[in-house]
Order: sequence, then C-alpha cells, then structure tokens
Amino acid sequence: MRTKPILLAFTFVLATTVSAAAQVTGQPYRISDRELIRLLDRIKSETKNFRNSLKDALNKSRFDRTRREDDINAFVKAFEEDTKRLDDHFDHHKSTVADVDAVLQRASKIDTFMTLHPLDARTQTAWATLRSDLELLASAYNITWHWGGEWRTPEFNPPVSDLPYRISDKAVEDIIHHVESQSDKFRKSLDSALDKSRFDGTRREDDINAFVKDFYKETKTLHNHFDSHKSTTSDVQTVLDRAAQIDQFMRRNRLKKDAQKDWTVLRAYLDELARVYNVTWRWQ
Repeated sequence: MRTKPILLAFTFVLATTVSAAAQVTGQPYRISDRELIRLLDRIKSETKNFRNSLKDALNKSRFDRTRREDDINAFVKAFEEDTKRLDDHFDHHKSTVADVDAVLQRASKIDTFMTLHPLDARTQTAWATLRSDLELLASAYNITWHWGGEWRTPEFNPPVSDLPYRISDKAVEDIIHHVESQSDKFRKSLDSALDKSRFDGTRREDDINAFVKDFYKETKTLHNHFDSHKSTTSDVQTVLDRAAQIDQFMRRNRLKKDAQKDWTVLRAYLDELARVYNVTWRWQ
C-alpha cells in the first residue's frame, strides 16, 4: 500500500538531486538537434500518460463533473495544442522562444492546479516527470524558468533577427567553420603585414602572435566541444575575449589593408557566433 507514495517521494528527491547537480556542473548550453527531438518525443509521450492518469483520477475525485474538472481539462488541451505547434515549428526549423514560452505558460496553469489540488500518486508522478522534461526544454531554448513565478531573464531574450532562434546544428557548425577558415586567412595576411611593418622583430609582434595563438586554441576547444555536444556560452565567451585582444591591437596599430580587411570579415563571423549562442557582445 505504501509503494506509490514511496515512489513519488523518490522521484521528487531524484529530480531535486539532478536539478542541484545541474546547477553545480552546468548543463551544456546547446543540446543537439537529435537530443531535442528525443526530448520533444518524450514530452509528447509523457503528456499522453499524464492526460490518461489525470482523467482516471478526476473521475474518482471530488472534482468529477465540476467546473474545476472543466478548467484543468481545458488547460491540458491548450497545452497539447501549443506543444504540437512547437513540434511542427521545430520540424520546419522555425521554432522560437515564443513557442516554448507559450508551452510553459500553459504548463504553469496545470502546475498550479496540481499544487493546489493534489490527486493520486500516479497522476502526481506523471506530472512530476513531464514537468522535469519541460524544465529541460526551457534550458534548451535558454529560458530561465521558475514555476509559480515564471519569467525570462532580460539578458537572455532572443536577439531581434530574421533567423529562427533555434538554429540547426548544421548552421552552427557552418559558422564555426567560417570562423576557422577566415582565421587562417587572417593569420597569413597578418604575418605578411607584420613582416613589412615597424613591428617586425619587436615585442608587439610577439604579443599579437601570442594573442592569435590563444585565439586559435580556444576556437579549437569550442569546435571540439561542439562536436561532442558540450559547447557552452563559456566556450564562446572565451573565444570572443581572445578575439578582443586581437581587435585592440588591430585598431591601435593600423597595418596593411589586406590584414585589416580579413580581420573585419572575421569579426563579422564572430558576431554571428555570439548571436547564435546568445552571448551579449560588444567590441570595445
């Protein structure tokens, strides 16, 4: 007779432990397209399980045939409609923060009901499972979400753009490749410009070469982490910080036109990289 309450308590403790661990270790900023597909499929399956258990629980509760039963059923229906819209938009590479926000707002109404009117252990467990994956969904779209007092942190608002907020893995990989290939081009034009400048053989030449070396190293780390589905805003921020050192040198010490031109192009790719990882970035 105590199996269900124990299972519910265990599920809650496990979810809390995982959440705490995530805060300590940090979740990858960008989960892969494949991982997001699996997450959306899980949410769809868990929603079905929750709806079925909710229906049985309501029929056996004091809410049967009441206005509150109508309310929660309406909340679930609206939630399913918005979840389907998100799924469709994702399939067509059009999913946005607004799509996810709509899903979470619907879920918040369900959560309020489940908190104020706890039902049987099976239904509560089904909701706890679904709720946990909705938190992962919020994280995947870089939404800071708090049940019972939800908000999106201003600095994480999506940039105004004609591109979808959730950019495909292929598009992100292309940007990283552009950064790497343009970096090679810039390095060659920089070497040529330095050899023909007053900085040849000086400490300043050593400095800029060290900056470029560090930039290369961090760009490679970002690429490796991206390939392993572990890339984070921290990786991108480090790349940009290294690039800022190069940018200061290029602004203070005008070199040949080719080097300046190649750096301007590389800067544009780095701006794009910051945007897709939602890093607020301004060149000083």
